[in-house]
Amino acid sequence: MTVNAFTPSGVAGASTPAPGDTATLTVQGQKTPLATVKQTGNLSVNSGLSGAVSSLNQDSIPVVGQASGGYAPGFTVTETLSSGSTSGMHGLASTPCTAPDTDFWYLGAEPGPKNTTAKINLYNGDQLSAQANLVAYTPNGLVSGSAAQLGQGLVVPPNDQRDPIDLSGFSTTGDAVAVHVVTTAGRVGAALLESDGLSGRDFILAQRPAAHQVLPGVPALSSRSGSPMKLQLILFSPGADTDVTLHWIGGSKITPTVTIPHLSANKVLQWDISNVPAAGEAGALQIDSSNGTPFLAEIKVTGVGGDDIAYLSPVQALTGESLVADNNDGSVVELTNNAAHDAQVQVTVEGTGTAAPQTVTVPALTTKAVTVPAPRRTASFVISVTPLGGADSIYAARVMTDGNLITIQPMSTALETVQIPPVRDDLSGVVPR
Repeated sequence: MTVNAFTPSGVAGASTPAPGDTATLTVQGQKTPLATVKQTGNLSVNSGLSGAVSSLNQDSIPVVGQASGGYAPGFTVTETLSSGSTSGMHGLASTPCTAPDTDFWYLGAEPGPKNTTAKINLYNGDQLSAQANLVAYTPNGLVSGSAAQLGQGLVVPPNDQRDPIDLSGFSTTGDAVAVHVVTTAGRVGAALLESDGLSGRDFILAQRPAAHQVLPGVPALSSRSGSPMKLQLILFSPGADTDVTLHWIGGSKITPTVTIPHLSANKVLQWDISNVPAAGEAGALQIDSSNGTPFLAEIKVTGVGGDDIAYLSPVQALTGESLVADNNDGSVVELTNNAAHDAQVQVTVEGTGTAAPQTVTVPALTTKAVTVPAPRRTASFVISVTPLGGADSIYAARVMTDGNLITIQPMSTALETVQIPPVRDDLSGVVPR
């Protein structure tokens, strides 16, 4: 396992780190940091952790990233599991570090069949206990009865995690499930890892329902015969029935000929869309609800030869810089421009010395794949993607491969700034009237 940490340099409005400012990675329960970011703009690479750190030999152990002061703007942590880095696991998997939350969804895990596991890890980094409920749905609807009780009243102690929750307790059919995580006290950080045994593994990112979803990063399908790459679209509407329309944004923006069945409320739908992209065409999928009903969407990618899987979750258009802190030589950044005019995007290799930016023009309503070579004598590096000149409809994802193994990370805007509402002096709340 590799956990990398990075704070970009030169963030607009950011201060220079002062004495006492820190950016650290710490294993749960440990007082001494696993790693410390020494300087903005330099990548902290921490690989081989499952063997080098004794406390990481467990089935699951959280690594907590924290940054303060001048190290906070844009602080990014990326975790990558290489094939064989965990006992009995096969496949490449990568995920960004996520902030704790109180209400979110996972879609697409397929627990149940032999050699398939899907587990949710819940971590509480606060000083008070948290409590969460997990509610699951399958193609048949809401999971009820004794299985439903498995996800109720889950207490997560302060500064600790709960034992990973095996989703096979909700369903053993192998069908895709939707899981709603809601805290009734406090907040939790979470991660969902699915492993299909020798068929691969990947993290599934949390999401929220929306009436308009864009999933960037669909890799270019191989034209080779044999066992081609497969694409499965998974949909779920938690509120009401709806119909959805698809638009494929690849070499151009088109409406695919595939017809998605009516989406019934609270029932998971899975549909093969492998014939939507043309061979060799990378792209993004835009999905819209016909009646404005919010829904969830996920794409499961089965790699060439069935050696690995990858999951794609929806993201928002970039409003600033986006970062992925672990990439290998030949990683591909897919840039989707969903606007009616051309856009420019800056793609930069960072974290290994002098930044190496390149400006990429993405024609209107297309996706452009940019292969990023690793800097010389560098195994891991940072990729930064920044829309330029007011481009407001750019979606991005990083596709990383190792032979037939694959993992895909949709890219979200880095937390480099926060908006503070205007304030004024007002003592009315403390002075009796």
